Amino acid sequence: LDRERAAAHLLVVEAWDGGSPRRRGRLRVSVRVLDENDNAPAFSRGEYRARLREDAPPGTAVCRLRATDPDLGAYGEVRYAISRRQSDSDGFFAVEERSGVLRLRRPLDREARALHRLVVEARDGGVPPEGGLSAQAFVRIEVEDINDNQPVFEQAVYVTSISSHTQPGTEIINVVATDKDSGLYDSLEVVSYRISSGDPHERFSIDPRFGIIRTKKKLDYETQSEYTLHIAAEDCGNPPLASLLMLDSLSMKIVILDINDNSPSFTSLPLSYVLEDVEVGFLVHHITAKDPDEGRNGQVTYHILSGNENKAFVLDKITGLLTTAQLLDREIQDHYSLTVMALDGGSPALSATQVLTITVLDVNDEAPVFLKQLYEAAVCENQDPGEYVIKVEAVDRDTG
Repeated sequence: LDRERAAAHLLVVEAWDGGSPRRRGRLRVSVRVLDENDNAPAFSRGEYRARLREDAPPGTAVCRLRATDPDLGAYGEVRYAISRRQSDSDGFFAVEERSGVLRLRRPLDREARALHRLVVEARDGGVPPEGGLSAQAFVRIEVEDINDNQPVFEQAVYVTSISSHTQPGTEIINVVATDKDSGLYDSLEVVSYRISSGDPHERFSIDPRFGIIRTKKKLDYETQSEYTLHIAAEDCGNPPLASLLMLDSLSMKIVILDINDNSPSFTSLPLSYVLEDVEVGFLVHHITAKDPDEGRNGQVTYHILSGNENKAFVLDKITGLLTTAQLLDREIQDHYSLTVMALDGGSPALSATQVLTITVLDVNDEAPVFLKQLYEAAVCENQDPGEYVIKVEAVDRDTG
């Protein structure tokens, strides 16, 4: 018998005797088939599919699962439960035991998990030892993305350096930001870049799609040696979410490397005075020159090119201090004209020259000298006083 096909059977039973004529009796018999738990619940579908926005609040109904059991009474009462052993929801969802409505329990995050797979079990009210019968259905829940992630740069800070002779249009660096959102907010296609601050004179440009920064104008190290740009990356959400690349008020630092484009220039006077009686090693003059270039390009050394053939002076090439190398004698040479050179450390090196005139000042270091060692004269006796006898002469090479 199968109660689910026929719950009752109506029979007509006849009884005949052996007389003549024969007589009969008729009885109607109703047979009612008692139910037993011989049917398991059956879901209306083998797999349920649903989509849920990741910002859906807890308690949101996802879908309703429906299973039926043709058995009667408790044998046909279906209760629903999520199979925790076979599902990967980690407690994000719960199913109402009697209604089969699947609801969200915890906030979702598509970037952490975009797909949830559940196994929901429907079990009837059978009692052991026969036990309740059950069925399973699969539930696939896709999490729909919302624009809840701002673009994030691959590095916290970018630093690069370029030459001050870099031509306009030269690529400097490529900044990259990614957005974990998907679909409409896909980071590979919709992140746009812009320079938000730090470039008031528009010396740089950035490719809005690929984040490539280029020079727009010629740069001058002496005018500005470094730039700090703030770069913003925006997605295409509505409204868009932006990320400003910033670390301690720094974004992307561009350091301009100096080139040797300036020659040294003398700052010391081209004239000096020295007494002739100074001792050897006396400081005669401090030669100075400046070079606005940076580093080795601005390091100046000093050299005597000419005018010091008798080695009367020595020049420290680092400090520019000019000192006497021997005793001076104004009476032999009263001035010197030294051609000095200031040379920077660039490659190629640039230089400047200056003619330094050194005047030797006189001191009283010479005694008078008679023009003759012996003077002879004759004078007649009885001459009056004051009469001319002879003239003696002496010279002194000192001046003044």
